[in-house]
Amino acid sequence: MITTIEKEAREYGNLLKMLTPDEHDVLVRSINKIKNNINEQLGLTSDHGQNPGFHQGKPYTLDGAKHTASSDRNFEQKDRLIKNLTKGYRYSPEEKIELELETLQRYFERRRELLSNCFNTTQVAKLLGTSRQTPHDRVKNQSLLAVRDNGQWKFPIWQFDPEGADGVVDGLPEVLKNLSINSQFAKLNWFMNPNPVLDGLTPVQALKRGLKVRVIAEAMGVGGAIW
Repeated sequence: MITTIEKEAREYGNLLKMLTPDEHDVLVRSINKIKNNINEQLGLTSDHGQNPGFHQGKPYTLDGAKHTASSDRNFEQKDRLIKNLTKGYRYSPEEKIELELETLQRYFERRRELLSNCFNTTQVAKLLGTSRQTPHDRVKNQSLLAVRDNGQWKFPIWQFDPEGADGVVDGLPEVLKNLSINSQFAKLNWFMNPNPVLDGLTPVQALKRGLKVRVIAEAMGVGGAIW
């Protein structure tokens, strides 16, 4: 029987094949950075294995022994995956800071890239023939996508379509309502990232090709933040 962890490992392997060398390098270093946090969260301390009748300094119970053994196996599989990706390299505090800075720099570069082709509120109101308040209301009711940047809302241009209902790409409101991501920028990033489930198309491209049902289904399956 294939375990959930084994399935995750296969999925991660497939994703790694899609990364550029630079992206792979950043991922490897990022995973290594959080390895110690994973250990702490799972409570794997030096007490583990010192006494066959104890786990993490606490006695085993009949009810908890099976669950504990299963958790240990899952952790060992995850730990092997992390070690394979990081090749066992341990970073110094200075290197971790540099890694954090590099990660943030890439994040902000991506942010600037995605927000470089946007309308402001006044332009959207003029485009749709509405008051300035209407675009804000439509962001709240999830029929428009906007990201707050430098004190103003920015509306990605790709979402507007003069032939679409309410002036937007067909299916956009339905996708927004089913996309379980809190961050507005993370939503934008999701829309603009090639998606293997959509045959390598971005969700935006898929919507514009009439694949609304598939994009909505993929949005419903998304859990947690992208960034």
